[in-house]
Amino acid sequence: MIVKTPNITGKISRFVLLGSLLSGLTLAGCQIQTSSDAQVTVVQSSRTTTSVSVPSTGVYRLQAEVNVNGDYAVLDVYAGNLLLANNINFPRSGKNQFNTLIQYTLPTEHPISFEVKDSDIEITQLTLTPVENLNLPHFTDISERAGIDKVSSIKYGGPTVADIDMDGDYDFIVNNHNAESSKLYWNNGDGTVSKHQTNLARWFMHDLHGTAAGDFDNDGDLDLVVTMGGGNGNNPSKANFYLNDNGNFVLYTGDVGINKGGRGRGARWIDADLDGDLDLLLHNEASLTKSKPQQYFYKNLGNGTFELVNVKGLQDVEPSRVLVTDINQDQIDDIIFYGHHKPSIWQGNGDFTYTDVSQQFPDSIMKFNNIMAMVDVDIDNDGDLDLYVARGKEFGLGDNVSMDFDAMSGELDLKPRGNKGQENLMLVSSDSIKFHKFHYQAQLGYRNKIYPMFLGKNKTLREVTQGQETTIAPSDALGFPSDISQNGMYFGVTGTNTQGEHIWQVALVRNDNIFWGFGFSLHGVSSVTPEFKLENRNSSDVLLENHNGYFVDVSTKWNIPKGGNSLGVTRGDFNNDGRQDLLVYRWGRIGKRIADLMLVNNQNKSFESYTQHGANDIGGPGNGDMGQAFDFDLDGKLDVLSGSEGGQWYVYKNNTDLGNHLTVRVGYSPMSNVDAYGAQVELFTANKSYKQRVGSAGEVFSQSLLNNVHFGLGEQTNVQSVKVTWRNGEIFEFKNVAANNLIETPQTKWFKKTKQVKKELEKGIVTKPYIRFVDEEKFSTQGLKVGSQVSLNAEFHAGTGNKVIAADEGGIRFWLRHFKYKWIPAKDIKLIDEMPLYSESGNASATLSLTGVTPSNQLPEGHFYQLRASFMNSRGEMIDTTIDNVKVFE
Repeated sequence: MIVKTPNITGKISRFVLLGSLLSGLTLAGCQIQTSSDAQVTVVQSSRTTTSVSVPSTGVYRLQAEVNVNGDYAVLDVYAGNLLLANNINFPRSGKNQFNTLIQYTLPTEHPISFEVKDSDIEITQLTLTPVENLNLPHFTDISERAGIDKVSSIKYGGPTVADIDMDGDYDFIVNNHNAESSKLYWNNGDGTVSKHQTNLARWFMHDLHGTAAGDFDNDGDLDLVVTMGGGNGNNPSKANFYLNDNGNFVLYTGDVGINKGGRGRGARWIDADLDGDLDLLLHNEASLTKSKPQQYFYKNLGNGTFELVNVKGLQDVEPSRVLVTDINQDQIDDIIFYGHHKPSIWQGNGDFTYTDVSQQFPDSIMKFNNIMAMVDVDIDNDGDLDLYVARGKEFGLGDNVSMDFDAMSGELDLKPRGNKGQENLMLVSSDSIKFHKFHYQAQLGYRNKIYPMFLGKNKTLREVTQGQETTIAPSDALGFPSDISQNGMYFGVTGTNTQGEHIWQVALVRNDNIFWGFGFSLHGVSSVTPEFKLENRNSSDVLLENHNGYFVDVSTKWNIPKGGNSLGVTRGDFNNDGRQDLLVYRWGRIGKRIADLMLVNNQNKSFESYTQHGANDIGGPGNGDMGQAFDFDLDGKLDVLSGSEGGQWYVYKNNTDLGNHLTVRVGYSPMSNVDAYGAQVELFTANKSYKQRVGSAGEVFSQSLLNNVHFGLGEQTNVQSVKVTWRNGEIFEFKNVAANNLIETPQTKWFKKTKQVKKELEKGIVTKPYIRFVDEEKFSTQGLKVGSQVSLNAEFHAGTGNKVIAADEGGIRFWLRHFKYKWIPAKDIKLIDEMPLYSESGNASATLSLTGVTPSNQLPEGHFYQLRASFMNSRGEMIDTTIDNVKVFE
């Protein structure tokens, strides 16, 4: 494939706008259409301007038939400098179609123009139709004003949104992966948030994954589960369980009985046995050994602990992404597993068993192995839950190399696979090229090593670190080497073309699977000829309508766009017209953010595509990932919390006008104090009814508890009744409620027990927590002898009024840590003394065997040993002591 800059002008004069001379006529009901034989070539080198103009401000539907010359293409639509539609996907060669809504806001008439990438196209038909009586959503980025950190980071499948402190408004957790910590933000109730005093990462590069919030102990606030990866299955991890003690989160993993884990991906609170308390599902990726069970179910025993139970069939499924829903409206949690393996639906029976009802999916869905996200949504207000299935290629990867080239800007973005292999390509430039946006995630011992750049025939080394940019002049890289066997990036100028431009040869070499991910961009490129097959990242999303529990593909009927690369989806009535809309997160271009796709539900039982909504950072860092729709400021309009993979977190405020609303705050059931998960809220007006279920607004790896249930009402001003049914069957009803209000179910009064520290506090007899090695001086000065059995003894105090808890330490833990460098461990030897559990102070001991331990003088340069003793106290404080650079000798 050759992607180059054609020398063609962009002005098109053959388009004729029928009816444009009919001045003074209303646009309502009339169709503005080009002549049927018009054909326009749109090339990659320049913006192509048509003679079709948008006559006045308003909302229009733009439709076209398109012929794609290459394998795929994307299109942007402009009027002047106003971007009307961003990144319209054409997923295949040959005939394609598109339709999208545009909102024209310019005061004067401008012609429509197009920019295309990845392939030239011909437009054979273009139709512009005015649209009335459709209120389009508009959002504003308030992230900095709200107070969230603006830092680029790897994400992990969306946030958790919930009223964690139960003060009426939504708090949220933004989930990052490793280099940047996941964080909890408290809602201040004034449009701002405050970051929790402690990040959720407990150490540098903590491999955090999905989160979930639920009231495990039924005390009126939400406890947290934070899952972790498991080292590809080589180091299975238990989830971190945090007990909420009045806003202080105490790590109680071992104390509550969570004793087994895997390649953690996420957690779900479910009531699997309908006893009123919340059980826990920990869902995992398959281990490299394919050991079973893969998924872990913990039964809440009602006494502050869990018990691991077997769930036949369901515990062995391979997908690692989960949607908790209710496909048959019986208020028993059903579970859909999906992801990189075929999906499956499991109908809950209410007794910790599940029935596989996957036959209720269409056969075509059962073949999918690239479902990235799901959301349950009542698209037609018939009271049951339909499904939107977002499909894509995770991290923009596929079987082949991903490459994007913007001929107009001269920007080339490359995202090869990180595994063993080599890519070759030829570039043309008029001058120097800029190398930038360099990033990689190393593995197999390549972490913290530089992936070298070699220039010219002599392989002149130029070291470029991640995030750094460098300019390569043709004179810096003359010739191309004959030996390119070493890991690295090779750049060489091999000649000039007839226009005097420089011809570059580029090779990217990896002799092993050294990267999880890898990519960079080049600026100043005139054309590129890859010598490898390019990845077509297009996959089409699917809309499934629920027909009595059986799902029917209605994607075409409901106007779901073809193509795209969707990583997430959330739902809500964004324009308060009484119909549920969708926001689809699109991975987009390699080097920059594109607009996410809003699907606006119209009154004709179809969705309208729309990208001018403002809930995106077009051109910003990263790629689309996942988010949640929720009413952040409780103004009756659904806002959005969105994350960009490799980019930032964003809070988008909904500024949409018109449309009445009602918010129903679902608390605990009045009689049995059952929490809001799975509750159904039914709303009735004079001629319409609506139903929603309390839970998430879309799920990948994290779960939300959206108990402020939002209903758009359109022009309706009065609600005849609202019925709330908790999962235990309790019911509460409201009558004759005015619109544009927030109503709430009767509130349970919680009488929390507060710990009273003894009179010693008043006397000033307070001991701070500590732990110390009894033989610290000896270990520091004399070291440890290879082959010996060393007695480790420590004195500890958990702090006055506190005690040692298991957390994930198991008691008092002793460590011999071998570090590659600060603070990346190579290997740990861990010993646990359980005797001190639940005591305030005392002594702990263990015997450390140094048989087979490598002496310090034989370690690689920079490696060292550390002795450590640690425990968690009941205030959630990690107490430890260390002896660094302990000498191990023969």
